[in-house]
Amino acid sequence: MKFAHRAAVAAVCAAFALAPAASASGLNDCIHMAKQVSSALASAQPGSTTDLARNQATAGQSACLASAYSQGLSHYAKALQLLGKA
Repeated sequence: MKFAHRAAVAAVCAAFALAPAASASGLNDCIHMAKQVSSALASAQPGSTTDLARNQATAGQSACLASAYSQGLSHYAKALQLLGKA
């Protein structure tokens, strides 16, 4: 499971290399939030709330990779809220 989270963070980091400078701030925020969520998920107890948080994290990653940074950050924030880390 840790590999999947690291792969997700790596994918967002790879997208950063391709992003225009104007959107670098949004992508930096996405990378930061992705790391926070990944860490929170790694220490979370299994359960339905964790599954919901994982789904939110996946949606956040997808949105950030599509340059929809505010939407991605919203999903990451929801994931952290579900995990009690917000």
